[in-house]
Amino acid sequence: METLEGRFKTEVSAFLVRTGMPPTTFGMKAVGDPNLLRQIEGGRSVTLRLADQALAFINEYGKEPGTARAPPHRRRTRGPAPEASRTRRDRAMSEESTEQRTSPPIRFLRMPEVVARTGLAASTIRDRVAAGRFPQPVSLGSRAKGWIEAEITEWSRGRIAASRGAAESGAR
Repeated sequence: METLEGRFKTEVSAFLVRTGMPPTTFGMKAVGDPNLLRQIEGGRSVTLRLADQALAFINEYGKEPGTARAPPHRRRTRGPAPEASRTRRDRAMSEESTEQRTSPPIRFLRMPEVVARTGLAASTIRDRVAAGRFPQPVSLGSRAKGWIEAEITEWSRGRIAASRGAAESGAR
């Protein structure tokens, strides 16, 4: 049996994919909180009132122009900005494909987290980066560096595959 929270997440996810609406826009228009979906993923509970407001927004969205509104207890925003007043960033974001908007965000890992994920010492990581046997860090500003999480995960999977491949060839 699916929980209310599970059903809510499923319906919201399907709506975001179907409409291509960014999660922050959905949160703002549905319940007046742009961080709603990020907080729910982080553990915030879905109350009945919140679920009712969000699902009502989903049900009203697109029926007639201007019918899907923010809940009455929240400040209402004006309609979409005329094309001339939209910023270049707004226009670029509206032209992105749904796939680009729903792809997971890039996450950077700092050295302590890379050490924890790989089990390697920081000095070993630096040596392997210099030798080209470990993903290169990305400059995050003045002297700050970070590694792209997906690259560290891919490197780890490669090490697992190489280790298991060597174990299988030695067992034969």
